[in-house]
Amino acid sequence: MKMKFFVAGLAVASLAVLSGCAGGAAQANRSVTLACEAKTIAEEASADSLQMLSANTKLDSAKALEAAGKNEEAVALADQSALEYRLAIATAERDAAKKEDERVEAELRSEVERKLIYQSILDQETKKAEAK
Repeated sequence: MKMKFFVAGLAVASLAVLSGCAGGAAQANRSVTLACEAKTIAEEASADSLQMLSANTKLDSAKALEAAGKNEEAVALADQSALEYRLAIATAERDAAKKEDERVEAELRSEVERKLIYQSILDQETKKAEAK
């Protein structure tokens, strides 16, 4: 009877260990997939190549570690890579917003100058009309 409990306990323990390993592999796969998706978005956003280089290196290392079964290290590197891709995306978006802001400011300045010219013409016409 004690032997049955021992075998059942051993089976439950081995099942828990195996499911824990499978969970680690799934987590590593999920982290690498998310980093790959972030990479695609960063490439579409034309992110800075220096920032992308570091993230690419970490992603490649994470894929190699995942293939080697070192899931915890793979998750850590994949997460770092995803964060670096997100930073590259945010930097690219910031730079694009700055350019757009500068363009709008230049356009606004030209509109203000145009308004001043029109106001000057209107004032001259008003003075001519009052003088008559």
